[in-house]
Amino acid sequence: MEEAESSHKGFLSKVVSRFKCLIVGAPARCRPEDVSFKKLMLISGVTEIFRRYFVMNMFDGALAALGVVLGMWISGVIDPKTVVRTVLGAGFAMFFSGSLGAYLTEKAERERKLRELEESMFQDMRGSLFERSSRFAVLLVSLVDGISPLLACALIATPFLVSGVLNLSFTFAASIAIGVGIATLGALGVFLGKVSRGSLIGYPLFMILAGLASAIVIVLLGAQI
Repeated sequence: MEEAESSHKGFLSKVVSRFKCLIVGAPARCRPEDVSFKKLMLISGVTEIFRRYFVMNMFDGALAALGVVLGMWISGVIDPKTVVRTVLGAGFAMFFSGSLGAYLTEKAERERKLRELEESMFQDMRGSLFERSSRFAVLLVSLVDGISPLLACALIATPFLVSGVLNLSFTFAASIAIGVGIATLGALGVFLGKVSRGSLIGYPLFMILAGLASAIVIVLLGAQI
């Protein structure tokens, strides 16, 4: 039994190692034992970019989803399926635009830095750890840029999905969705507070106020139109 488990773990380790090689490119030159995500993140300096993109785009996704929910509620649209389709549609639109935009932008910047390094060192950097870490950074940043707003939209759409199963009222589902959106903004604020080692009250409060301000604007627009 123990031998089978050891063999299984060894197989999984090889699969993960090979997957890492394929992600960062140049698999023919890649030795799995030389590649670690920690090393790649350190060399590429992608950690700070990862945090920025995650917070910014999840913030955008949460505000967009809240705007859709409030706008449809005020407009008299009380069909949960319509709200889910609209919110998730907006989320997927932000996923594709964000991930593709980030991929092209980050790829161009990383290629420029690689060319500058090659010119200064008079050396071809293809297949080097620096080049592989650049590939890793481009893929990671583009995924985070796309997934974070989609995640926020999915969280806010969840109460409407549940309402269809449990036969809950639209008003109740919308209230829960707005609460989830505000909680998401607050959680992002706490995350920023921990990252900055600053106030764990100020950042969440600012995020929540931003969400409430957008909600007030949407309500006022709905009243005027």
